[in-house]
Amino acid sequence: MLKSKHGGVIMRNIKQGLKTTESIWGYPRSDLLDNLGELGEYILDVAFGDVYSRPGLSLRDRELVTVSMLIAQGGADLQLTNHFRGAIHVGLRPEELHEIIIQSALYNGFPKAIKAEQLLQEVLKELES
Repeated sequence: MLKSKHGGVIMRNIKQGLKTTESIWGYPRSDLLDNLGELGEYILDVAFGDVYSRPGLSLRDRELVTVSMLIAQGGADLQLTNHFRGAIHVGLRPEELHEIIIQSALYNGFPKAIKAEQLLQEVLKELES
């Protein structure tokens, strides 16, 4: 059994996770390893190496679902901002993201929708420059 530099067991899908994150964001998210250590290994292994790599949904559809859930959850601003970037990179148009936010207001409340719209506006401004 191999050990990671953080003391945990090296997981089988970190390489796949890095490939998947590159497909979503345009670059492999090795920052997750650098900034989060062993937690980052689990995120790359399980979330992106296993779940996001499953064949049942496209990355575009997975990002649509992820953005919707993060809006519903609330309080995950960093993750929602990152997934707005990823959603746009895999083909969701800003107009579609606005519609997801509007739809979310009905079931999650206006405060969460307002926050999501503010975060999306920040991402869109960032991507314009």
